Amino acid sequence: MKIFSSLRKGFELVCRARTGVLITWFLFFLLTLSLVYPLRSALNSAFGGSMITERLAEGLDIEVFADLGTTGMGILSSYTGGLIFTFLVAFMLNAFVSAGLFGIMRKDTGGFSAREFFRVAAGNFLPYLLILFVLTIAYIFFLILLLLVPLGASVSGNGEYSGAIRLAGALLLAFLTPVFLLVADYSRAWKAGSDNVSAFEAIGYGLSTTFGKFGRSYLLMVLLILVQILLLYAVVMIMPAWRPATGGAVFLMLVVSQLLVILRLFLKAWRYASVTAMMESFQKVRPEAPEEQTAESVGAGFGQHVE
Repeated sequence: MKIFSSLRKGFELVCRARTGVLITWFLFFLLTLSLVYPLRSALNSAFGGSMITERLAEGLDIEVFADLGTTGMGILSSYTGGLIFTFLVAFMLNAFVSAGLFGIMRKDTGGFSAREFFRVAAGNFLPYLLILFVLTIAYIFFLILLLLVPLGASVSGNGEYSGAIRLAGALLLAFLTPVFLLVADYSRAWKAGSDNVSAFEAIGYGLSTTFGKFGRSYLLMVLLILVQILLLYAVVMIMPAWRPATGGAVFLMLVVSQLLVILRLFLKAWRYASVTAMMESFQKVRPEAPEEQTAESVGAGFGQHVE
């Protein structure tokens, strides 16, 4: 079955590209530090020698930040600006590293090479950024149409069946999410092996492949999403309940959290690799063109028909 063979081949590909996953984690880790450390310095300056560490160790305490007054508002304002900037950089970084991951997972590549990873990442950065931007805007449009518009109608009190409409919109959005992911992954997987095509041509290929091979592709994506949801559920159940009391426990918590991030990136790369493997399996199955048939094969076929 193509689904399980694609999952198996994808797992083999991502294991071969595990160094690329670690590079991806390291780049995002540096980006996170660029946001966390300025916030930590600002909080240390504002709180000074107070009991803030002990209060926050027991959980998020909103009163702590309310006590800061104008200082807290300044910290919040600067942090919001930094968060927006970090989001934009993360958006572009995602396009960069996904270009590298898709590039090294194509069937015509050999073992992993960091030089090749960064070469294909830089070469396909702009097309991947455009693909990601176009499909993100399209997804946000459907998000607003299917969730926010019914929610606004419900708040304003218009419509007797607003609850059913919101539920239907949420279910439809949940159904469409794997479709958007398939279009994005097929587009980027095809672009990784086709240097002379544009981003919009790649999106067109992603659309045609998604809907042309919808059943198997959709089931493949749903299985991959379910695995990531299980990991997210485990993180939500474990991490909030972990209350480190010593320096060693805090360090251990940091290590475990980063290992979970690496595992999440590994599963995301597994999705890339599995979709790539599925796409390549479709490309192998092509009917023989009439002009490629030889006279000998035509004659043989005619003789079998007469018999």
